[in-house]
Amino acid sequence: MSDTPYSAATQQPSAPMPPQRAAGNGFGIASLVLGILTMAGFAVPVLNYVTIATGVVGVILGIVGLVIKFRPRKAAVAGVILSGLGLVLSIILVVVYAAVFTGAAEAISKETVPPAGKPSASAPADAATASFKDGVLLTSKMKIEITSHRVIPVGQPGNEYGEKPVIAFVYNTTNLTNESLDPSLAWIGTFEAYQDTNPNAVNKLNVGSTPGDQYLDSQSEAIKEGGTVENAVAYELDDETTPVKLTAKETLISDELGSEMYNLK
Repeated sequence: MSDTPYSAATQQPSAPMPPQRAAGNGFGIASLVLGILTMAGFAVPVLNYVTIATGVVGVILGIVGLVIKFRPRKAAVAGVILSGLGLVLSIILVVVYAAVFTGAAEAISKETVPPAGKPSASAPADAATASFKDGVLLTSKMKIEITSHRVIPVGQPGNEYGEKPVIAFVYNTTNLTNESLDPSLAWIGTFEAYQDTNPNAVNKLNVGSTPGDQYLDSQSEAIKEGGTVENAVAYELDDETTPVKLTAKETLISDELGSEMYNLK
């Protein structure tokens, strides 16, 4: 037997282990998603109340994602930045929107509710103020005074191109407020003319052409507060004998203030 000792078995090097992929950072990803949602909705009224909550949660989750060891932190960093920025912007816009809405509500309230004891200039006149008698219409906004009326046959000056005779009313319009007012709209918005020529139905007369070239400009003139402008209006007649009933209202949808009959001869 040989005295030579057996050599130790040669150890073979082990195969290198593949590097393990680092685990994901769920907190960071959640923070990033919430940050994106916060940035997307912070500018929308009412929704920005929700984005305040998502921003707070996003910041908290992002911080948790940053302190966890051995996890990727890029998503957490981005989530904290987006969530924090969206949170700040949401709070700012909540304050701004609240101030704007409050100011608008106060402005509307001041415009629509007159001070106690002082009637609004745009408020409808009460029954004691609004009236139509003796050819004068008086409301809280204007005064219309009929100065004359006459029948104009077809082909005569003031009715050169008409197919029916017309009754023409000449009137003065006075603006009692600082609101926009012109003679033509003032008349059409308050008066209607009728001629009782139909035994079965109400016969409302149609407005005809302006009875005179001198009124072509004045009919649309803007009347200043306290100013008076003369104008004329014509209605097409169904005959030249039946009287015309002129009815006045403060507006065409309000109650009748009064009416007057105008004979044609």
